[in-house]
Amino acid sequence: MAPPAGPALDFERDLNPQQLAAVTHGDGPQLVLAGAGSGKTRVITYRVAYLVQRLAVDPAAIVAVTFTNKAAAEMRERVERLLGTEALATFVGTFHRFALRLLRRWGDRVGLEPGFIICDDADQLALVKKALAAEQLSESAFTPRAVLAAIGSAKNRLLDPAAYEAAARGFFAQRVAAVYRRYQGLLRQASGVDFDDMLRLAVRLLAREEDVRARLRERVRYLLVDEFQDTNLAQMRLVQELVGGDGNLTAVGDEDQGIYRWRGADLDNVLNFEASFPGAVVRKLERNYRSTQRILDVAGQLVAHNRNRRGKKLWTDAGAGEPLELYKARDEQDEAHWVVSALLERRQECPLREMAVLVRTNAQTRAFEEELLEREVPYTLVGGVRFYERAEIKDLVAYLRAIHNPRDNLSLLRILNRPPRGIGKATRELLAERAADFGGVYWDALCNLEPGSLPQRSGRALASFRELIAELREAAPGLSLAALLGQLIERTGYAAMYDAEESEGQAKLENVAEFVSAAEEFSERAANGSGEELLTAFLDHVALVSDLDGWQREQGVSLMTLHSAKGLEFRAAAVAGLEEGLLPHFNVGGAPEDIEEERRLLYVGMTRARERLLLSCARRRRVAGRYQEREPSRFLAELPAAEIEVSESPELFVDSRTRGAYAFFGSGDRRDRVEEPAAGGRLSKGRRVLHPTLGEGVLLDSEGEGDQRKLTVVFQRAGKRKLLAKYAHLELL
Repeated sequence: MAPPAGPALDFERDLNPQQLAAVTHGDGPQLVLAGAGSGKTRVITYRVAYLVQRLAVDPAAIVAVTFTNKAAAEMRERVERLLGTEALATFVGTFHRFALRLLRRWGDRVGLEPGFIICDDADQLALVKKALAAEQLSESAFTPRAVLAAIGSAKNRLLDPAAYEAAARGFFAQRVAAVYRRYQGLLRQASGVDFDDMLRLAVRLLAREEDVRARLRERVRYLLVDEFQDTNLAQMRLVQELVGGDGNLTAVGDEDQGIYRWRGADLDNVLNFEASFPGAVVRKLERNYRSTQRILDVAGQLVAHNRNRRGKKLWTDAGAGEPLELYKARDEQDEAHWVVSALLERRQECPLREMAVLVRTNAQTRAFEEELLEREVPYTLVGGVRFYERAEIKDLVAYLRAIHNPRDNLSLLRILNRPPRGIGKATRELLAERAADFGGVYWDALCNLEPGSLPQRSGRALASFRELIAELREAAPGLSLAALLGQLIERTGYAAMYDAEESEGQAKLENVAEFVSAAEEFSERAANGSGEELLTAFLDHVALVSDLDGWQREQGVSLMTLHSAKGLEFRAAAVAGLEEGLLPHFNVGGAPEDIEEERRLLYVGMTRARERLLLSCARRRRVAGRYQEREPSRFLAELPAAEIEVSESPELFVDSRTRGAYAFFGSGDRRDRVEEPAAGGRLSKGRRVLHPTLGEGVLLDSEGEGDQRKLTVVFQRAGKRKLLAKYAHLELL
């Protein structure tokens, strides 16, 4: 229940000068460039309150839209706290909810029947599959999710089937055009719309129906849009149709946090705002309420390398804070060990729920999950499924279990038609009838299929599946786990199936490759044992790792991708995997706009940290069971060395051939054992020193004694470093 209307707000007291200017803006459009942690939601909610309390605007004449239900719920709750019952008439919700409201009222104008239904994800996939079948297109060649993504992209660009077909170039696009037309026909038959249709049809309604547009412009006097940098063409057009070129629009966003270009978000909506809304006022919110100044400075220097930005310099009165830390790991296991250790150093003063590990891809969480499990540290995977619970991993585990014991009915039934091999519901029912004659064991029924007992096509598919499992069972004792998985993946067609799914398939392929790496790591740790014994032990290991207690899902360290981290904050955060191929990711392409988005993604990750920010990369990383040498991310060379303390694994040997690749700040702490400096005298504060690779510097501080003596040195080229005296190899100057 909304609270009753409260006392008048003191806007001048509650807001800083820049926020106040945005909140008290008069009529006409304004763009508020809200830097990370600068209080953008506060600006939107206080502006709603200001319009109602100070300007006496009818709450029903105010519309505030954002992108997610969670963000909308938070915004509505805050508006209600400020205004009480007065807020009930104000629309606060997502773009889709607002569009749906329009279509429920005037849907007949764009061909919708009264009472139309909204098709969810499962409905959409089912319709795409029907459309593919009608066009006689194979689901293995035209993966339903890939086709649905292409149709959604077309709708977000406001292309109907005819327009998409006219623009289609290439074999895939031309076939999708035919599927798109059939898909829309099936939607109409079902009296349904999908989520992308909501926006497309709402734009069509306002663009074509002048009376509806005029009525809405008169009714919606003030429009507020959150996360404006994430708007796509359809959303931008919807805004323009609602307010015109000079309406009362407050757009709040940050071009430096635009990370959804791959979803159709158009950064030009922010960069060229004044061209779309002439006479617009542009304001910047640069005071940060989240992070320390060091974090802001380092992140700001990184994103300043982007050309497509308006620019802003964030500042805070929270103090300089600690230096950032960068760790150069031997491999992903060493990386996970260091990151978790560094986070747990603060466990007494910082709750686990205030810690996070941020990665570029879902596959990277596996090493961190296993490290946290080994240490019995609770964690939660945010915005995703735990590694061993992902469908593609469970499929592979089911295959291994079936190879180990084909009488495992649960595993056998899971993989019977995965990937699709023409074994449908009717065939499963017939197989179940045969299995009843063999004590309910499906494998025994498969091995005793009589010729002609099943339709020819179904019989061939089942026989082919039986031969596949039998041949893999025969080969398994002589193969390593990784080799067995390699054969399994190749012969089942998993790689080809996921390769056709574009972005989503790429993530699944990375998870599959990571599972092969997990098997290889397990084999190395086990050292001894036959192929069969290793397979048994590995399946036991996977079962124990994936059998997670419920308490681990609550209040633990957060593991998430950088995309999932947007909008969140943590007292301590680590951004892991800062290597070429991961960040920037090899799959995004090398165009300048692609690299700039990857840089923004790292910026978003860094600005999630409030007090402590850890960065890490690995010298080598296991991919599909084999080690690959890694190059450090180009973004590391763009960070200010003086603000970052660099260390490296004691086991990481850096020779003259590889030093250049890993010398983004110099070479870090070399682990060559030396005693006190060779030159005469002793180390004391203020002494000039020479490091063999870092060059000349000045000793700032010395802590401890003997083998544990730590030196803090500022080098002319490489900035500040912390070194162990016995390993530093310093000479006095």
